[in-house]
Amino acid sequence: MEDIKLSSLSEQTQKIIQPFLTDILSHCKEDIIAIYIIGSAVTKDFHTKYSDINTLIVVKENKIPFFDFIATLGKRYGKKRIRAPLVMTQHYIDRSLEVFPLEFLEMKLIHRLVYGDDVLKDIRIEKADIRLQCERELKGKLQHLCQGYIKAMGNKTTLTDLFIGSLSGYFPLFRGILFLYDQKIPKEKGDVLYALHECCDVDMDVFKKLLEIRSKDIYPSVEALREIFEKLYRTLDIIITKVDEFELGKV
Repeated sequence: MEDIKLSSLSEQTQKIIQPFLTDILSHCKEDIIAIYIIGSAVTKDFHTKYSDINTLIVVKENKIPFFDFIATLGKRYGKKRIRAPLVMTQHYIDRSLEVFPLEFLEMKLIHRLVYGDDVLKDIRIEKADIRLQCERELKGKLQHLCQGYIKAMGNKTTLTDLFIGSLSGYFPLFRGILFLYDQKIPKEKGDVLYALHECCDVDMDVFKKLLEIRSKDIYPSVEALREIFEKLYRTLDIIITKVDEFELGKV
């Protein structure tokens, strides 16, 4: 379908996503304002084992038959790691920016418009909303980390899965902090870690180590994982303090 613009995506992603998009547009093109590919599939961080292909579909209005149709595609395309798309109206986006500022900041920063009009281009994210969500989620992640560490009872497979499974969830928070400090916000994870280190003078080596473990698909020793936990806890505690101390209007 000539309206679909995929040339900016990798050949692998194009091959996987094009049939999915063609099926959707062939069925209900008139109801759709825009379709985006969002997340790691449009960056160099895409990992064939851990990464899914995520999409955002902006529709004129929510209709149950549209959701029913998308549901029929789940079995076929879910096997190809295409996640169920986010489906939103423009009105919903406008009313939700202060509730989910980090999510919309991520979508605005990391996307490819593959069909329709770019409705994300002009959305406005407020620093006060970003700061509140960063504080809340970072403190929640720290508690989740501690509970998971205790629950694992020294099992290296469980610990590795705990650390690696939560890894991607930190990066929207890190980009949010860079947004607070008016810094340039990179797309690739390694660049985000470097930028946060430069901006806030925080040692981010433990996150670099976790990215390495994920890329090599290895399970470190229990002793190595204990050291990772200690460094991860300490680093998160420092980052949380930075967010706690951040004052709006003083950057």
